[in-house]
Amino acid sequence: MIKEEFNEKIGEFEEVLQKVASDIASGVLFEKLPPSELLGITEHYVNHLRDLATSSEELMLVLKPEKASTIKAMGKNLRQTLTTFKDILLQNSTDPLANSRLAFEQLRKALTDGSDFLFLMREVRDNPSPLINAILTFKKASETKSSVISIQAKEDVQPLIKYILTSIDDFRVALIGLEKKVDEMKRIMRDLQEESLKILSAKTSAQSKTVENETEKKQLSLSNFKIEEN
Repeated sequence: MIKEEFNEKIGEFEEVLQKVASDIASGVLFEKLPPSELLGITEHYVNHLRDLATSSEELMLVLKPEKASTIKAMGKNLRQTLTTFKDILLQNSTDPLANSRLAFEQLRKALTDGSDFLFLMREVRDNPSPLINAILTFKKASETKSSVISIQAKEDVQPLIKYILTSIDDFRVALIGLEKKVDEMKRIMRDLQEESLKILSAKTSAQSKTVENETEKKQLSLSNFKIEEN
């Protein structure tokens, strides 16, 4: 079940964060360690945090898609900080301890970014999208009960079923309303097209009569001219 899986990842993520913070507080990790030693102690935790952030991000996008932009941005920020930490330690330098200091700053930043990400994870877990939560709960109920009929008879899922059915009805009403609007727009377009054709036809007819009148006038003028000449 996605919610149980996500809750486990939250626990793992928090445990790794606490471990790194504890190692910094106790002096196991400090900025004057050689880069290779600092990387050796932290690499497992850094890789684990990055993997957990990636998999948790995917689950959060399912549970609360309306917060997709925030989830993606915070996940990307955390992974970038962890990657930068490792990249600095792997760089060749004439001053290795300077690299350690820079990397240690990134490690502290990763703890801050990780804490923010953990807060977001808990928020999504505790307040998932209502419709997604309803679907997941209904799916779980259907897997644990013998049939849909028996599910409907249970008081614990009746409000859930009512919510889903109401949502479907609301969607159907909205769809019908949209179809009516589309039909109305089509009718208006047809009326406009017919009116445009009438106006165009009338204009063309008027232009034809004008041309005929002008032709007749020219012919009369020419006739008069010939008569006067004779």
